[in-house]
Amino acid sequence: MLISYIQESDKTKISSNYDSPNYYVDNCSSIIPFSKREKGSLIFGLIGQKKISKIIVDSISMLGRNQIDVLNTIDFLIINNVSLTSKDEGLETMDEFGRVKSDTILLLNLLKSLANMEYTNRKESQRYGVSKAKDLGRYKGVGGKQLESIEEFFEKPKTVNILRHLRRGESIRRTAKLVGASTGLVQKVKRWSIDNNKLQMF
Repeated sequence: MLISYIQESDKTKISSNYDSPNYYVDNCSSIIPFSKREKGSLIFGLIGQKKISKIIVDSISMLGRNQIDVLNTIDFLIINNVSLTSKDEGLETMDEFGRVKSDTILLLNLLKSLANMEYTNRKESQRYGVSKAKDLGRYKGVGGKQLESIEEFFEKPKTVNILRHLRRGESIRRTAKLVGASTGLVQKVKRWSIDNNKLQMF
């Protein structure tokens, strides 16, 4: 089944033309992860039942504002052999034979780089804030070390990459080799993802 997906935060801009059964419209903020939206969650469920083969969006931004979330969503579609077409970017992830196109690989690499930049910039900003707080005598970290939240851990580019391979069914040892990480780190990611319901989030 081919469907069109629309995300619009302003309800007055949602056209009556979207009443067709093949249109899935989320009236919500774009910062909400795709898998957490009402229609987005429904689409994931239908994909799991092999009922959707292609999704059309006006823009990649319809999928979300967080690069990591968008990357995970596109990766999920590819794993489940669902083609994604984005009109504004002129992108179609798969050809007529169901093969992933080369420009899709470039896009995923770009998103990965952007996610890495976003994470690095955020950490640098945090370090700067901690440094300023220390100068003012206001830093209250344990032992002078800033604690890392679970969400920050799962937003790390290496953690995201490890999860992608684990979701594809790769073993701990092979995932460690593909990502260039220790088996201990991969085991930690797997254990924490199971505890926080992230390994099977799609």
